[in-house]
Amino acid sequence: MTGTLKHFSANNQEAHRHDIDSVVSKRALREIYLKGFEMAVKEGRATSIMTTYGAVNGIWTAGLYDQNTRILRDEWGFEGIVMTDWWAKVNFREDESANRQNTAAMVRSQNDLYMVVDRPDLNSFEDNTMASLEEGVVTRGELLRSARNICSFILKSPAMERLLGIHDGSVEVLGFEDETNQQDTFELDYQHLENGEHVDLSGIDTSTGNTHVFAISVDQTGTYDITLTARSNAGELAQMPVTLFANNIPGATFTFNGTDGEWVTQTKQVFFLNQHNYLQLYFALSGLEVKDVSFTLADEFSMKNG
Repeated sequence: MTGTLKHFSANNQEAHRHDIDSVVSKRALREIYLKGFEMAVKEGRATSIMTTYGAVNGIWTAGLYDQNTRILRDEWGFEGIVMTDWWAKVNFREDESANRQNTAAMVRSQNDLYMVVDRPDLNSFEDNTMASLEEGVVTRGELLRSARNICSFILKSPAMERLLGIHDGSVEVLGFEDETNQQDTFELDYQHLENGEHVDLSGIDTSTGNTHVFAISVDQTGTYDITLTARSNAGELAQMPVTLFANNIPGATFTFNGTDGEWVTQTKQVFFLNQHNYLQLYFALSGLEVKDVSFTLADEFSMKNG
């Protein structure tokens, strides 16, 4: 089993992440931004890495040879695959604009796998790999090198073992000894929500440390305004935080004060990449009564434009 490390490297912001150029000194890059990846490769034996959407010192990381080959492979001994983020851009040189069709630059840097093409028909994606091969910009050996990296990764994966019938499907959890600490398993029904619809929360346990779990499905992915309605008889100086986890990731924290028993609302924004979402409300302190929560689409997300 393996996870994919991301984003390699100097991925410091989400806003305009497709176009950002992180200007970093060599020392800062080595001691801060590359150090975690180095530890994961050398000590954690990582086998899959994803490059960023943006650039480091003028070169988009999907085509950054110094990063993907000289440092990652030659210095650290990485033997796995490197992939792009979805529909990433790339360039050869600092004075060259980046675009999604420059797959030749990715191959040269040993960014092995491009994620993904714009259409289901792979042949319709207009990249420059074959033209660059004919012009001698990319060599057959460089293409074979990436193919070898991908094939080697697949051959060592549990997916290949399952295909060959030699994997029993068991999973070893490292560092876990006491089975009594495991959470009980349960099944959830996904409640389909129309835009702006409420989920009833009346009567749930909001005592300190309690978590309420539910699941929703929405028609559109994107950023949602999530409005939580609650009340409390505590004094106005009391603070009762409620954290919303979306698919096990902290999404927003609603902090209520005492409301003299009046219903009040708070609205936070949370991004849903998936249409089906597993949600948890964690109550850090008791004293709050919740009524419902609503989900209203604020900004639709498109995989092509995201």
